[in-house]
Amino acid sequence: MNNTNNPITEAMLSGKIRNRKEADDEWSSLVFPSDYTNPTPQKKYHMVVIGAGPAGLVAAIGAAGLGAKVALIESKAMGGDCLNVGCVPSKALLASAKKVKAGKLNAIEAFDWVHQVRAEISHHDSVERFSGMGIDVFLGAGKFKDENTVVVGNAELKSKAFIIATGSHPFVPPIDGLDEVTVHTNETIFDLPTLPKSIGILGGGPIGCEMAQAFADLGSEVHLFEMADQILIREHPEAAKLVSDSLTKRGVNMHLGAAVTQLNKSPIGTILQAGSKSIEVETVLAAVGRAANFRKLNLEAAGVATHQRGITVDKHYRTSQKHIFAIGDVSTPYQFTNHADAQARAVIQNALFPGNSSFDIQKLPWCTYTDPEIAHIGLSKQQADKDGVEYDTYRYDWKDSDRAQSEDDRIGFAEVITPKGSDKILGATIVGTDAGDQIAPLSIMLSTGTGLKDLSGTLFCYPSRSEYLKRLSDAFSKTRLTPSVAKAMKFWLDKTL
Repeated sequence: MNNTNNPITEAMLSGKIRNRKEADDEWSSLVFPSDYTNPTPQKKYHMVVIGAGPAGLVAAIGAAGLGAKVALIESKAMGGDCLNVGCVPSKALLASAKKVKAGKLNAIEAFDWVHQVRAEISHHDSVERFSGMGIDVFLGAGKFKDENTVVVGNAELKSKAFIIATGSHPFVPPIDGLDEVTVHTNETIFDLPTLPKSIGILGGGPIGCEMAQAFADLGSEVHLFEMADQILIREHPEAAKLVSDSLTKRGVNMHLGAAVTQLNKSPIGTILQAGSKSIEVETVLAAVGRAANFRKLNLEAAGVATHQRGITVDKHYRTSQKHIFAIGDVSTPYQFTNHADAQARAVIQNALFPGNSSFDIQKLPWCTYTDPEIAHIGLSKQQADKDGVEYDTYRYDWKDSDRAQSEDDRIGFAEVITPKGSDKILGATIVGTDAGDQIAPLSIMLSTGTGLKDLSGTLFCYPSRSEYLKRLSDAFSKTRLTPSVAKAMKFWLDKTL
């Protein structure tokens, strides 16, 4: 695609960014139009999908493409959290914050940019688009009347199969004083009218770290609180340390091993108490986790079993009612958009045809979009050690990359683990520039069973970061050079002289 013809890119480069109200008017007219009238329900559908986030949208559009009669229900906004208050606005803010740091935008323009990006992308998830594909879109809260009927307003929808894809919402811990202060979540933080002079962020997971970086680049004084002794506890410890160092270099005040136990209102905003520390900030953001949206669906009437954290499903996404399925955040601890997409593609077969499709969680890649980025797939070293899995490690540091050295961007590494003595990939972590893109070949290799030795005859552009694949392959090949093989080769070479 020619970026010079991209209106978003042109706006960013020229600084001509639409004001927030204009962008929000367009966005709301697409994802939850106020003048929309729900259609008359058909006598019976093949599939009724509750929730129009990534999982629900993929399930609905996939089923409709196969000729199924599909109804799609959404109570908030088409596109779900990812488009409206999650992945899209957070990545847009990270990008625009870097422009602010470079002096190319101001903070207000950075937030306006977030709203413009959301408006532009909303066309893909709009009510009009999905209605145009023959899907009956119902705006409003859906809940079960019985195991064969879902009610939306005055409409009753009956179906052969139901897909629950209602997602999740931010979890705010029950901290003393919570009722006295304003605590933002990802649902409200992107609507700030002005840049806070200071912000306290609760939680050192991906969302907390990304927002700490963004607000530091925007110019806020940032305090990041994490109960554990390191941020990003699911990641490679060295990777987490590199991100922590990067945040500290940006001026983020890191409070590790510090749980906020008290919130008090102050003239400036809020005082956060964490152990012996007392920190006063203008704004507070909670980024400590998410909770599944399932308690308002009247699942008891449908006989659908639940547990404390969500809906109970088997490995094929079936609930206790075999014609009712649950996918995405509402039923899995792996709350990633690409995982929701994979589940949705599998559930179409299970719901409409005889099938038992599922997704292998070890094939799920994820990325935290900090600077440096951290991307991971498969088994981690920590989990392998816990499970007693013996493995070999192959690593390439960016400081050894000609491309990285030429750009003076040497932070990070690519690391792969394989079963002991094998070249097949068990897991991988990449830390550095564009790690989320760089891990794509390893994702393909893990999914297809391709090994490091299979890369021996592959060429990569020079100089490029993709050469790390060749270096990992070379490292594996060196392990094949056992003393006996080396002795035999030396014998042959000496003989040929």
